[in-house]
Amino acid sequence: MILSVAPGCKTVMKLKYGMAEPKMETSESLISFLEKYKFPTGDMYMFTDSASYLQALRNPLFIKNLLSHLTFDRDGLFFPRDTTQCQWSGYDVIKALHPDSSYKSLPGLNLDQILKHIQPFGRNQAHDSIVKNPDFTVIVTWGKFIGGYNYRLFALSGAVKENKTTRIRLIWLNIDMQKSWHLSKNEKIAFK
Repeated sequence: MILSVAPGCKTVMKLKYGMAEPKMETSESLISFLEKYKFPTGDMYMFTDSASYLQALRNPLFIKNLLSHLTFDRDGLFFPRDTTQCQWSGYDVIKALHPDSSYKSLPGLNLDQILKHIQPFGRNQAHDSIVKNPDFTVIVTWGKFIGGYNYRLFALSGAVKENKTTRIRLIWLNIDMQKSWHLSKNEKIAFK
């Protein structure tokens, strides 16, 4: 799979954020990365296997929101972020989520499609104690290969903490390829 980035943007992303070509990772290498940069280590998830990973990367709505966040209402319906804004512009939107407001959902992706294909990992394994029945679920996708860009993604936790009107379940979904999946050369992602 190839993630397409405009030629100029690719150079900027690599220089400014330390982005590198995606490599095969393990849960241990990911936790080490998180600890090194003082990112959260709880509520971490990864895809259960290569089939789940590749299926997600084939979903146009998932890809459109890659390296950003996906928001789902209490019924598991996906409502899109404003893609005319930067990937990390969701802070104010997440902070303002309210259970009594209505949001326009999009068909083609729902929360169950993701939850049944991910699993917790790490020393402080993810747990359901955040909220059993959340008003919203926010899934933030991050990757070791995107380097410092992760700071912008992990900052979204502040928006969740600042929102005092609703119960938000926050899931950190890693999108690095895993060594245990034994991907073929054609199945590995690369930047073009």
